[in-house]
Amino acid sequence: MVFTFLSYVRNVRPEARLTYYLVTIINAIAALAYLTMALGGATMKGHNSVRQFEWIRYAAWALQAPLTVFILGLLSGAHWVDLIWVSFAALVGIAGGFAGAVSGGFNATWPLFAFAAFTFLPVFIALAFTFRRAAYKVHPEIGKLYDVVAFGSLLTYAGYAITWGVSEGGYITTVDQEVIIYTALDITTKVIFGFTLIYARESIARYGSFLGHLNTGVDFDFPIARSTYTGSASNYASEPTPAVVFGQQRDLAFAQLHAATNTGLTAKSA
Repeated sequence: MVFTFLSYVRNVRPEARLTYYLVTIINAIAALAYLTMALGGATMKGHNSVRQFEWIRYAAWALQAPLTVFILGLLSGAHWVDLIWVSFAALVGIAGGFAGAVSGGFNATWPLFAFAAFTFLPVFIALAFTFRRAAYKVHPEIGKLYDVVAFGSLLTYAGYAITWGVSEGGYITTVDQEVIIYTALDITTKVIFGFTLIYARESIARYGSFLGHLNTGVDFDFPIARSTYTGSASNYASEPTPAVVFGQQRDLAFAQLHAATNTGLTAKSA
C-alpha cells in the first residue's frame, strides 16, 4: 500500500515513474506469495518426497528476479538488449532452482542447481560489470547509487543460493529455519531495495537516465524556482503545462537548465 501510494504522489513523467511502478509490482508479488503461504495453500513435496517446501516462492521469484535486474538496468542506462538478455537469464535460473527442488531423478538435485547457477552467470556479469560501467558513464552520482543497490542485490542472491543448498538441496535446515532465512532475504531484496530507490529520487531525477537517455529538468519531482530558468529554458516554467521545445532550442534549454541548477551535466554526456 505504501509503495502504491508513493507511485501516485510523485510528480514525475511516466518514463521516470516506471521505476516506482516496478518496485510496487515486486512488493505486491511478495505480499501475494506470503499471504498464500500464510493461508497454507503453497506447499508441495521436495525431491525426497518427505520434506515439504513452499512452491509459491519460486512463482514469485520467477517474476521478481527479472523485474529487479530490469530496474537495475534502467537505473544504469544500459542498452535494452542487455536488459532483456539478463532478465530472461534470471528467469531461467529460477526455473533451474525449482527443477532441482522437485526433481526425483537419481542424483538430479545438484546438477540442476549447477545449471541454475551457471544460468545466473550473465546476471552476475551484468550487475558487477556491464550495468555498473553504464551507470558511471551516465553520472558518478548514479554510479554510487547503483553500487549500493546492485552489490547489495548480488550479496543477497548469494544468500539465496546458500540457503537453497542447505534447505531444498541438502535438507540441513528445518523448514522453519528455511522460512525465516528466506523471509529476511525477501525483505532486503524487495522492501529495502524499493525504498532505497524511491528515496534516491532526487539523484535519479537530476542525473539519471531512461534506457540510455539523460533525464532533464522536466523530470524533476522537486520544485525548481522560476528564477533559475534563463533564455529558452523559461519555456519549461510555463503554467499549467510546460511548453515543449524542439531541436537546437531544446538542447540550449537543457544546457541552460542544468547550468542554472548546478546539476553537473558533463560535456561528454551532453
